[in-house]
Amino acid sequence: MNALANIQHKRIIACVVDTECAYKNPNAHGMVYHFGAVFGDLNQDYSFHTVNMDYYVLEVMEDMQNFLFKNGEGKAYATNQSMARAWKDAINNPHKVKRWKDIIAEFNDKLKAMGCDYITSYNFNFDIGVGDKVGTIRRTHQQLTDKTFYLPRGVEHFCLMDIVANKMANRDFSIWIKTLNENELNQMTTEKGNLSYSAECMLRYLSKDLYYTEQHTALRDALMEFRLAMHTWKHYQNDIKKHFVNNVKAVSWQQFNSGLSSTAKMKLRNEPKGKKATPKKTAKTKGFKPKQGELF
Repeated sequence: MNALANIQHKRIIACVVDTECAYKNPNAHGMVYHFGAVFGDLNQDYSFHTVNMDYYVLEVMEDMQNFLFKNGEGKAYATNQSMARAWKDAINNPHKVKRWKDIIAEFNDKLKAMGCDYITSYNFNFDIGVGDKVGTIRRTHQQLTDKTFYLPRGVEHFCLMDIVANKMANRDFSIWIKTLNENELNQMTTEKGNLSYSAECMLRYLSKDLYYTEQHTALRDALMEFRLAMHTWKHYQNDIKKHFVNNVKAVSWQQFNSGLSSTAKMKLRNEPKGKKATPKKTAKTKGFKPKQGELF
């Protein structure tokens, strides 16, 4: 019994990263202006103890041109309100403003000091990127240091969004969706009418709070996503280790909206590239029907 308890309570240290970046701006598109990271034990049951990073990137925040939305000709037509709010917070909390190289140095130090086993984010290829996918952190690091960003050796990675969409959005999720009235269903769909697998919506499902609203600030979002990481690790850790670790794949919005079971989605996900067949609709897979194609 004691041996079993030790296994169940083995510390698994993970880091969830979230970035907020400039966009609709040809000079700063994809550049991180707010960096958040949460380090903690995925196996903690009755507590939520974490070590956090919450920084604004000086090089991006100090240039007010980065706060503007610009058209293809470089003419400004609006202000990025999220960045404007971040600027106000940075003014009130100057200790949160650091140069990019210092943020990354502290990030790498914490990964090593805490003996981090895994690094993840909700859409890994957006925040970091693997292979030919250049995420916001890799892009910012290249732009501001002229160096390539690498994850520390010994730290494995996975995409939290990939796990949530394929494992957490299972048959129970499909059944729950069908119990929602029209107003409630609107809280779980995109503007185009498709089921959303955003972190915000999946936390609404987990908490059954359909009106939970994501703050869209790096640390607050990373804290929320760490809760999703704890939940998925508790329920699907064997599958995570077998299928998702160091194996980041894009999420299919068609499969997410198809009503397929988790088993069926995993079968499609794990088939060799180029051999995937369109899933056939059956009585078991009929569910929410997507209205049109879109990217999350």
